Amino acid sequence: MEKMKIQAQQQTATKIMNKKKSPTESIAKRTPPSIIQVEKTRRVAANARERRRMNGLNTAFDRLRTVLPSSMFQQQRRFSKYETLQMAQSYIAALQSILNHNTSSDNDHSFTNVSSTTDEDMDDQTVNY
Repeated sequence: MEKMKIQAQQQTATKIMNKKKSPTESIAKRTPPSIIQVEKTRRVAANARERRRMNGLNTAFDRLRTVLPSSMFQQQRRFSKYETLQMAQSYIAALQSILNHNTSSDNDHSFTNVSSTTDEDMDDQTVNY
């Protein structure tokens, strides 16, 4: 009977020793509070930098959307960043095409017709998405 009690105690002790601690428990017990505070401060600062970066990027995309021809935005929804970049790329290609067409047809006055180009002229050469 006593032998069984000893075996049961040993099994219980083995289970307790083999129980794994969560990574945060073991790190928190090993690291001093000052290091934990420094890590939290760094994380907060990194999050703030990332938020500023994303806000700047979103602001730039909003500005880009305002300079694209208005007829590209016939739909009422706001286009995604990818769609905005595709439309900007098409718009730039259309402007290049107009420049190339004007310079090849009229070498003497190569930039006279460019200033009178309207949004409708650009839309004829852009791809609708």
